[in-house]
Amino acid sequence: VDIMVVRELCGDVYFGKPAGIYTDDAGVRWGQNNMIYSEPEIERIARVAMDVAQKRQGRCCSIDKANVLDVSQLWKDVVIRVHEECG
Repeated sequence: VDIMVVRELCGDVYFGKPAGIYTDDAGVRWGQNNMIYSEPEIERIARVAMDVAQKRQGRCCSIDKANVLDVSQLWKDVVIRVHEECG
């Protein structure tokens, strides 16, 4: 098996605001992180992945949760566009 994984670790839930651990009026603790991506962030990762794929077997697979997350739909749209541009 020959797999190369390209992940985005500079944005998204790692740095999205608001974020934190909170306690509600009933004393129940809950945590929150916010997923935020811009098109340039997604394009950067997509281009790196496409470049790596071209140097290997030429195949690239983007995995997302676009069926449940709006930010993943943006991710999917941008990756498809970048793939078409890379030809």
